[in-house]
Amino acid sequence: MKLTGLAAFLLAALSSTATAASPSLEPTRFVLDNGMTFLVVERPGRPLVAAVWTVRGGSASDPPGHRGLAHVVEHLLYAGSRTIGTRDWEEEAPLLRRWERLYEQSVKRGAAASGLDGVEQRLAALQRPGAYAGVYTRAGALGIDAFTRHDATAFQTLVPREKIELWFWMESDRLLDPVFRGFRRELAVVEQERLQRIDSSPAGTWFDIFDAAYWGAGHPYAHSPGGDRLEVARLLPADARSHFEATYRPDRVVAVLVGDVSPARARELAKRYFGRLKRPGRREAAPAESAVAPTPALESLEGLCDCRSQVEIRYRTVPFAAAGDAVALDVLAGLLNSRSGRLYRDLVVGEDRVAFAASAEHVTRQLDGYFAVRIEAGEGVELPELTPAWDGLLERILAGSAVDSELDRVRRQLLTDSWRQLEQDAGVAHRLAAAEVLGGWRQLTEWLDAAAGVSASDLERVIDRYLVTADRAVLSLTRSGDAGR
Repeated sequence: MKLTGLAAFLLAALSSTATAASPSLEPTRFVLDNGMTFLVVERPGRPLVAAVWTVRGGSASDPPGHRGLAHVVEHLLYAGSRTIGTRDWEEEAPLLRRWERLYEQSVKRGAAASGLDGVEQRLAALQRPGAYAGVYTRAGALGIDAFTRHDATAFQTLVPREKIELWFWMESDRLLDPVFRGFRRELAVVEQERLQRIDSSPAGTWFDIFDAAYWGAGHPYAHSPGGDRLEVARLLPADARSHFEATYRPDRVVAVLVGDVSPARARELAKRYFGRLKRPGRREAAPAESAVAPTPALESLEGLCDCRSQVEIRYRTVPFAAAGDAVALDVLAGLLNSRSGRLYRDLVVGEDRVAFAASAEHVTRQLDGYFAVRIEAGEGVELPELTPAWDGLLERILAGSAVDSELDRVRRQLLTDSWRQLEQDAGVAHRLAAAEVLGGWRQLTEWLDAAAGVSASDLERVIDRYLVTADRAVLSLTRSGDAGR
């Protein structure tokens, strides 16, 4: 196979990991009459098709007082439809409407309405929890999963290639006519996930508070996708339907198929099944798209934690982009990370030796971005020593200390990591979907090209422009046992 353009460049740069059989980065793109977008990467011979669909809308679209709504709707979309998840829809439907009325009364009163539990018991006899996933697993599908991020919500299935039509029917069915069963059960699951991922972590709650304070009240990114436990507990089925109707429109959905399915076959099935979804009327911007992002006013936040003393130093940067400063900041994070990176060499094992661990990341989203450095204190190191150590490292980078000799390694590693992800069908599907949602799938390949061209002067420019002491925010956590020493 002859390689051209980006594929040829990657083959030359990554000869140790890429071969002529490496995956293609040229999907076939088509758009249905209702506005739904499809990307298809055909890979003959693969037993499973990685099928991912992503909607432009995540926790940033949660209305005030409804933090966690997008995440709850993600869960409810596995409850099935009028076809899947019920033993008798004609009998279930009026009971479900009655239950919703009683549940709304209960939430508003703060106490269970009379008859609520009885109706719930009758519904339990008619409903089939887990039926939706069960259809897939009996067909041999794997990797049934979903996640909510700030700007998007994604759903994944690895389906046997001979069952690809099942995927088209199943996914279009729940978009066409979802039924939000087991509402209280899913609220409890979302609450439990937040407890496991944030609240039970020694530092998790502090980072959640830091996010809220950093972005400021009213900013779409001021809360995590997990939401707020008290607000989740007060959500109603009507709230979920409103979010679904506003967000899960075909013109906001991108579907990606990677595997042994031809673009022609995918187009035929897409028209037959997803073509049933009605094209919506005038498109109104979701909150995350129309909000004006205020400038964070937070300078510092301090607290006690049952964890190693640590700091997170955060700088405001730029929204997602596949060129310019955003890519240079990505490369800077690569320069700092890993055991061969500057954070480890200078702060963990180098002359400073102030850190037990250290890492950097550049987080870019649809509206905004930030560059963060997290440093955990080494044994016997005081918290006030960490931030000056980071400042000293930045000064050495600006002075050109070994930057040129390291950049080639960093560029190769970034490209190698990206290429390895592209060798995995599910990784390809998710990355293409994310790029398409944020402005077009070609940004994925454009980013690879841009990363290869980042120079030492580019790093100096973004450090001078964004990593400015006067504009940063610092979270300082002191280990509980060390307080007052």
